[in-house]
Amino acid sequence: MSARPGIPPEADNRPTDAAGSVANPHLAGILLMLAAIVLINLSDTSAKLAIDTVSVFQVALVQVLGLMACGLIAARSANLPRVMKTPDWRMLILRSACQFGAGLCYYKGLQLLPLADVIAIILLGPLATTALAALVLKEQVGPRRWAACIAGLIGAMLIIRPGMGGIGWAALWPMGCVTLYSIYVIMTRSLTATNRTSTLMCWGASVGTVVLLLAAPFYWVWPEWQIWLGLAAVAVLSGASNGLRIRALGFAPASLLAPFGYAEIVGGTILGLIVFGTFPDGWSWAGIAVIVGAGLYVWHRERRKARG
Repeated sequence: MSARPGIPPEADNRPTDAAGSVANPHLAGILLMLAAIVLINLSDTSAKLAIDTVSVFQVALVQVLGLMACGLIAARSANLPRVMKTPDWRMLILRSACQFGAGLCYYKGLQLLPLADVIAIILLGPLATTALAALVLKEQVGPRRWAACIAGLIGAMLIIRPGMGGIGWAALWPMGCVTLYSIYVIMTRSLTATNRTSTLMCWGASVGTVVLLLAAPFYWVWPEWQIWLGLAAVAVLSGASNGLRIRALGFAPASLLAPFGYAEIVGGTILGLIVFGTFPDGWSWAGIAVIVGAGLYVWHRERRKARG
């Protein structure tokens, strides 16, 4: 079966009812997105616990290995060269480098900052993607959406507040993650039409796998079995979450799924309080509200634009 334009080929393998029609594809996409958020919240918590014992590079290595394994599982094949066969390999290498850099920045941010604050800054992603789409892809972005992007940046500054009791310059790590991940998202937009989900997942892990395996002798330590369990959780949960997010976009448009992404801050706040005893202060909550509000406004404008 040929793939429909703009979605991964596997998205055509959707659950169907007895009549052979798609059974609630939008609901399926929303549920997959929410499941992906739960898994990534749990993965982040496991990573933050593990980073106290092992290096950021070691956590990143198990994460990319997990992503590679999940890609092979999604392809239902152990033939990696066949799964990774694509005419777009140059673009996919660049995309993988962006994903690798974003992952390192993210885990470094987790090492230095409270979980909820890192997630709050990561929520700038949709706004950064909007800005980059205008600058790089020349997509039309009106003054209202530009204003929303600027508002989101102001919200981030309320959280960071360098020199004023906020989280300070350590926030450059999650900000770097947002920038690199937004480039990754823009590249993924054009590559999902011609590549399977499994291909995107395996290529996404390729650069990180090669670089981190080659560098492993310089940073690898053998942790206790409890840390091994945490690292295994990072690999499995983050890989599964990535696959579910890609799959969700095959069932429902990004404009429908976007607001549900903000549920991540809820899970991050709850887990941060339960596991680490941290909770955002008043200024941080104000910044979170501004970022979420600006992101929802961009989503609203996208929906109006799509309706014509």
